[in-house]
Amino acid sequence: MDRARGASPIAVISYAFWKQRFGLNPAALGQNIQIYDTAFEIVGVTPPGFFGETVGEAPDIWVPMMMELAIYPGKDYISPSTQGILNQYMWLQVIGRLKPGVTFDQATASVNVAFKNMLESKIGTLSADDRRTGLDQRIELQPGARGSSALHGRLGQPLKLLMVLVGLVLLIACANVANLLLARGEARQKEFVMRLAMGAGYWRLIRQLLTETLLLAMLGGIAGVALAQWAEVLLLRMVSTQAGVSAIPLNLQLDARMLAFTVGLTLLTAIVFGLAPSLHVTRLNLSPILKSTNTGSTGGGSRRLPVGKLLVIAQVVVSLILLVAAGLSVRSLARLSEVHLGYDRENLLLFRIDPIAGGYKGPAITHLYQQVLGRISVVPGVRAATVSHNGLFSHAESGDPISVEGFTPKQGEDMDSRFDHIGPGYFSTMGIPVVRGRELGPQDTNGIHTAVINQTFEKRFFGGANPIGKHVRDIYPGNPGDLEVVGVVADAKYNSLREHSVPRIYGALFNPMWDQNSAVYEVRTYADPAAVSAALRQAVQETSASLPPITIHTMSGLVDDSLQTDRFIERLSGAFGVLALVLASIGLYGIMAYTVARRTRDIGIRLALGAEPGNVLRQVLLETIALVLVGVAIGVPVAVGGTFFVRSMLYGLGVADSVALTFAALLLMCVAALAGFLPARRASRVDPMVALRYE
Repeated sequence: MDRARGASPIAVISYAFWKQRFGLNPAALGQNIQIYDTAFEIVGVTPPGFFGETVGEAPDIWVPMMMELAIYPGKDYISPSTQGILNQYMWLQVIGRLKPGVTFDQATASVNVAFKNMLESKIGTLSADDRRTGLDQRIELQPGARGSSALHGRLGQPLKLLMVLVGLVLLIACANVANLLLARGEARQKEFVMRLAMGAGYWRLIRQLLTETLLLAMLGGIAGVALAQWAEVLLLRMVSTQAGVSAIPLNLQLDARMLAFTVGLTLLTAIVFGLAPSLHVTRLNLSPILKSTNTGSTGGGSRRLPVGKLLVIAQVVVSLILLVAAGLSVRSLARLSEVHLGYDRENLLLFRIDPIAGGYKGPAITHLYQQVLGRISVVPGVRAATVSHNGLFSHAESGDPISVEGFTPKQGEDMDSRFDHIGPGYFSTMGIPVVRGRELGPQDTNGIHTAVINQTFEKRFFGGANPIGKHVRDIYPGNPGDLEVVGVVADAKYNSLREHSVPRIYGALFNPMWDQNSAVYEVRTYADPAAVSAALRQAVQETSASLPPITIHTMSGLVDDSLQTDRFIERLSGAFGVLALVLASIGLYGIMAYTVARRTRDIGIRLALGAEPGNVLRQVLLETIALVLVGVAIGVPVAVGGTFFVRSMLYGLGVADSVALTFAALLLMCVAALAGFLPARRASRVDPMVALRYE
């Protein structure tokens, strides 16, 4: 039944839809859902954690593919007559499971054999060149364990960066904990010495210290897991915002694997960063400490201070890396914001219409495009209007292999070009300069197919020759077409501020080479865009009441949306940079406060002998700054080396960006001076009499 065209009006609904619309009522099974003019019977409900095969999308209803015409009225994607010989199946996403014992490579080979046989049976009537182009196609299988989604490509690198940032912050936190454990162990030296003198074994002390460390780690891990639930929701909201959706549907409940990973990481860090301090404080020389009456004596402190300072230096190094990453992301975003599109983004509105959904077919679609353009061009506040098939910053592109008159490609040379169909006055409306010939106008609505090319196309395929009057042919099987070049326009940005200019051809939308089932209108306004938007909606509705309501975007808004990934990276690196700076300053303050406390007696003696408080303040501050300078000296080359791994996410910056490096170093120095000032100030105000009695 499910294989017959239009014979399966059944549906499976999602758990969320079942809960929202039917209140989890089992009686929902057997009820009907009306979609357009067809009633679909509910025959099943998906499990709660199932959101579909595509990450970032969560359908509410699944229906058989053979009911396609009922879901998309007028869009016959299944019949080959409407899609061309090779384009018929391009809209499908095929999912399968490997048979037992079959490898991924074997499955790929088998699928391509079947695909080639299918192509050969379909393109027997084409020319030799078209047959060769068609038969060169291959199917690439992809593992389906993580689902299918364009979000993998868009969010993969930022989320990997997030993992690295989390790891670096974890290192800083662990270094801080190790420092605290060392300081705590030093303060308990007499306790440990007395226990050792009374016969306690070294391993008993180590077990005690590790037990205390593990207890603290587990308490911190439990608190971390609790906070992670809130942090995951916040992160998902940030990712969803940059992905252009309200919320990516994912199951964020803590599962056994994640809980095991968290517990394992907590135990590992506790053992690694708790064992070293434990071993250090138990390697004690009993006699000097038992004879000492001052915890600040040299019995153990001379060995402890270098270890603590090394940990502080390590924190400074990692903090510098994170601050450099934050600085680079901020500067990269600023550079992207300054990129010129090749046209003015201000006072430019865009909206798409869908004639197929409105019941239009064939030549009636082109006539509708002309009617809508004529109607919106006279709307008050509109300076100029035009139309194109793909639109700007819509992430929609068309492209085919081509042949160019007078150009002989080398063996294996890429001969692809981007295509778009545009309306009259497109370039003058957008503000894209025409550098040679003319733009497409009302005279290009019938007869010979004319085209305008961009400068990159001219430079690559024509060199210094005049391209006007030359012919370009689309050689993709199913889309043959010959165009005469009538103009050359400047390069511009179409889908991304980062994109490099590629060869591009513009044909006439009102004289298309193949069906153009949707179109984007570009409207340049004089007046307030909000007021014009209302008038545009009314004009489209009056032109054709059967068209779905339009959604109007500003060009500035679309460009800003394209920077969401960069803003996501900026927020992540900035947040972790601030966190690292706070942790490093706490560690620096802790080590300097501990150093001052251990040297209270020495400082009191110096002050009693006539030393100036300012000299004591300066000495402690210089010691603090020295630690930071050493960390900066080590961190700068490490940060520069790490930039190589994220350079693909940066724009317009070199590997060693002096501004970001200088900013990070100066910020660390200022924070270090502030963190060291309080202990230094306390040291300079020590009362000599109190210090001499200090124990």
